[in-house]
Amino acid sequence: MNSPSVAVILPVYNTARTVVRSIDSILHQTHTNFELVIINDSSPDDADRVIRQHLEQTNDSRVRYVVNEHNLGLAGSRNRGLRTVSSDWVAFLDSDDVFHPEFLEKMLASAGPATDVVVCSHDVLYPDGTHRYRSRGRPGRYTGNQAMALLMKDEMTPYAWDKLFRSSSIRGLEFPLLNRVEDAGFSIAAYERAREVVCIEDSLHLYSVNPQSITWGSVPPILESYRFVEFLKETTRAHEGSPSEKNALAAAWILTFLNSAQAALRLTPPDVDHHIRECQDAMTFTLLRRCLMARPDYALAGLLLKTSPLLYGMLYKEFVRRRYGI
Repeated sequence: MNSPSVAVILPVYNTARTVVRSIDSILHQTHTNFELVIINDSSPDDADRVIRQHLEQTNDSRVRYVVNEHNLGLAGSRNRGLRTVSSDWVAFLDSDDVFHPEFLEKMLASAGPATDVVVCSHDVLYPDGTHRYRSRGRPGRYTGNQAMALLMKDEMTPYAWDKLFRSSSIRGLEFPLLNRVEDAGFSIAAYERAREVVCIEDSLHLYSVNPQSITWGSVPPILESYRFVEFLKETTRAHEGSPSEKNALAAAWILTFLNSAQAALRLTPPDVDHHIRECQDAMTFTLLRRCLMARPDYALAGLLLKTSPLLYGMLYKEFVRRRYGI
């Protein structure tokens, strides 16, 4: 029987120092039937030279290298890659992270005939060189709707890079052009289509905490946060669903604006006070009450942010320092 083919899409932006490590983690996979699509998103650093030099040395026919004429952003670059592949499965990797050598092999082995998404655990690599195992989501098999609800409650990861997607189930699907939440938007939409989602406990991905990355180095605009929660409503229809679905949507809403406020508290942009007030306004007491039913911890965090943003900021900064070393 022919082995399944996998396309791995690797956008590159400002990661000349780490991109070779990412490329090699794919080229050294134990499952060898893959295509690697590297998309240089008009990176302003030396990434183009570094990549071309390395590809010349490796001379691997499974690799395609594309350079965007203009910066498309992470979502736009991934979408460009999606439109060019024809494999059985699709995976995504960021150019400062790496796959475990058995990422593809173990993910494929975990998929059954009806599985459309496989999710693995990962290790977090901190700036001081230490790393920690991290898992979000109990191992098991879920329907797409179950996985969708778990993701909205932040009980399954929102990332694209710890997943393997069956191509037929995401055909025509693209990453929404939303700042910092494009992964969650894509994963939610993929779950909505999925027959079965499999979650495994194996750590098969190494995620690097990079203070200069989009995740850690930018503040999601308020309008983008509202666009994301509206996207969730349109995709999941949870606001028209059961009480538990409405509660899960409320948890996702509260977490979205908590994350936005946290980024502002950490990076202190010039409009930080106005940004925090807008996040506070977005977290209404009605939403907080619903969130309390699904995620009491997030509801209490939202309440603290509304009533004492100064204390919340002090606690959050200390948490980030202790947990992530930044």
